[in-house]
Amino acid sequence: MQIIGKMTIYESSNVYASFPNLARLNNGKIICAFRRAKDRQKQYGRVTHIDPTARDVYTILRKDGKGFQKQLHTIINDSMSEQDPCVNVLRDGRLIATYFRWDLAPIGEGAKRWGKAKYKEFGRTLWDKYDCFPGGIAYSVSDDNGQTWAHHPRLRVKEMADTGGVRGNMVELPNGDLLMPFYGSNTIKELDRSGLLISHDRGDSWHYLSTMAFDPECKKNYLEPNIYRTEKGKIVGLFRTQTNLKEKFLEDDGKTFGPVREIENLWGSSPFHALRLQDGRVLLSYGYRRKPYGIRIRICDPELEHIEDGEEIILVDDAPNGDLGYPHSIQLDDGTVMVSYYISGENGVRRIEATLLR
Repeated sequence: MQIIGKMTIYESSNVYASFPNLARLNNGKIICAFRRAKDRQKQYGRVTHIDPTARDVYTILRKDGKGFQKQLHTIINDSMSEQDPCVNVLRDGRLIATYFRWDLAPIGEGAKRWGKAKYKEFGRTLWDKYDCFPGGIAYSVSDDNGQTWAHHPRLRVKEMADTGGVRGNMVELPNGDLLMPFYGSNTIKELDRSGLLISHDRGDSWHYLSTMAFDPECKKNYLEPNIYRTEKGKIVGLFRTQTNLKEKFLEDDGKTFGPVREIENLWGSSPFHALRLQDGRVLLSYGYRRKPYGIRIRICDPELEHIEDGEEIILVDDAPNGDLGYPHSIQLDDGTVMVSYYISGENGVRRIEATLLR
């Protein structure tokens, strides 16, 4: 696989753009959804992934394929801090955009609003102005290719942490059932687990299905899961942890998982994304958050059984810092692969960028 070019999908001064997600709509349009918020570096001397201006938006690839439109379309706009949009296109054309959120309160009000113990464990203070608490998973549905959205409030399932998050895209099973990956800690005494929710009605309602990864000894978090369905129908779960990539397999449509195993000689510290290529192989992309900072991919076997043997290709190795990653890929009709990610430019502004491969 050869690098044939790069593209800036979105960049704007004083804007922190991050967490891209590509999707092909049933009308043929290619969109890139991402989180857009005010850049606070000059104001507070650092970046943050919580902000009252954070909104989930998307832009559309131009007809000539040489860039994305400047116009942004908002998925949801309310008082919450919106995070990590993932746009899922069902076979019947329905769009389901998942995201998680942060709730904000005036400084000093957090313990009163959310409970002292819960706020101490899960909350945080932002710029000495806000108390912040995880707002849980929510999602929006569109049946007209994103022109209008029906917003569903916080998704509550008794077996899932109320403060949990969602990052990876869904999998649509052959019978139409949907699998949604989630993560979070069920009590204040345990670390994060990753699991699956299932919908039997095109996303109108959700139920707990299974736990993919959990450490009862509380030595390791399993965060920001991505799931991939292989050609043979096996579901692979890929997790971000504090150490290396973890992988689990299941062969019963997500009801049970096998043991976690390490993938040797692979390091990444942002979520992973797996894309099935036209030739059947799988492109696995990940951020590389230690020097040399950048973005990397591996070309893997169709069943993801030998990831450690996949050829590693460095897409970017000259980023100025490690605040980058969260890649997401798509293959165009002509075979070109577009790998999107967020990264810092020379001016310090975070932008959404893509590397093009052939």
